Amino acid sequence: MRNIRAIFVFAALSAVAAFGQDRTVWRTSADVQEGGRGSLTGTVGDIEAGRNRMIVIPDDAQNDRVVVDTDAVSTQYNGFGGTINGAPEIFVGSSGFNNVRVGDRVEVRGTATGGEVVRAERVTLLGRPVDAPQTGVGQTRTPNSISTPTASGTTPSGATPNRLGRIEGVLQQINAEAGRLVVVTDQREVLTVRTPQGTPVRYHGDTYRVSNLEVGDRVRIEPAGSSGSEIRARSIEVTQSSRESGGAPTGVGGVTGRVTRVDRAANSIQVDTGPGTISVDLRNASDEAGKPIRARDVQAGDRVELSGSYSGNTFIASTLRFVDEGGGPSNPGPSLPGPPTGDLGVVTIYGTVSQTLADGPQLVLRDSQNGNRPIRVYALEDLPVRTKAGTYTTATQLRTNDSLVIKAYRDSDGNYIAQTIRIR
Repeated sequence: MRNIRAIFVFAALSAVAAFGQDRTVWRTSADVQEGGRGSLTGTVGDIEAGRNRMIVIPDDAQNDRVVVDTDAVSTQYNGFGGTINGAPEIFVGSSGFNNVRVGDRVEVRGTATGGEVVRAERVTLLGRPVDAPQTGVGQTRTPNSISTPTASGTTPSGATPNRLGRIEGVLQQINAEAGRLVVVTDQREVLTVRTPQGTPVRYHGDTYRVSNLEVGDRVRIEPAGSSGSEIRARSIEVTQSSRESGGAPTGVGGVTGRVTRVDRAANSIQVDTGPGTISVDLRNASDEAGKPIRARDVQAGDRVELSGSYSGNTFIASTLRFVDEGGGPSNPGPSLPGPPTGDLGVVTIYGTVSQTLADGPQLVLRDSQNGNRPIRVYALEDLPVRTKAGTYTTATQLRTNDSLVIKAYRDSDGNYIAQTIRIR
């Protein structure tokens, strides 16, 4: 009897110890030590479908990243579906991984394999910003269970754990022509909001248009529904304008630095920020006017200012603007300092051609950011001009509405004399 009691106590202590080990909480990537078992709660920042891998941003360390590897056969996914015959739907393996979305808040349980990598045994959905369609068919039992459902068939999944509700946050990007807004919510989620034609914008009791919104405005959005990862707005209320808050946008992040490498095929650039070099994805980037910016518009050596957010180690740019050598705006034009009294001054001019060399002795550029004031530049007819494709033409081949970057000398009389011209 005494031996039986001793065996029972030993078994109970072992179970408690195992339970405690399994409940180790990883709050940062530094907590993920090889061989340890535990759990991690955070937001999915990126998905690598080809490797069955996701990047999770821990709740307690927003600038940290933990790599989560899943098994295409055995990893269990809970909370991503509805019910089957009254039992919660469970996804296993690749069918569950296909239901994970960037922005999902999840709990991951598994084993640390070293190098800040977790091998997931179970992934539980805690919430997501918008509904997302399912791509797999679940079941009602875990792989280790021998029981089977009492009947076949799957009931509709219904809403995801976080129902679609009112959205509050700060405008990060506006494209009124395309009817698209990017909003950073109070929970630090980055959401794309579609604004159908005629969506009302209310501010202090008056009604405005979407085109009247400004980056940095704090808004409250009543959603009309969702499609994929996008939300459709029924109405928008501005609770605080960017001007009231000092005019400084409060986006998820900003980067300023010099372009060191351009990868046109991948539509990405490398930017030296001073402390280090980062990779920047330009696939969703636009300029301040909402015009798309692509890698072909950028050249190594350009100094740029970016806004956006990180996804893993890559900065996903939402806006890009060119900055002159003094750190000022990208379109210096007429607002440059007065002519130098001694040596020639070197300046960078950004503008759109309104008069070509075929129409007169000077190129005339207009700058929409400074009231479309004209900028006159002298240029030799056979001056080489670099095209977007990396080839060369001459200044006489420039056409109206070409967007240019010109490096020019400015003499003591204030005349601009082009030295290099690039089409962007």
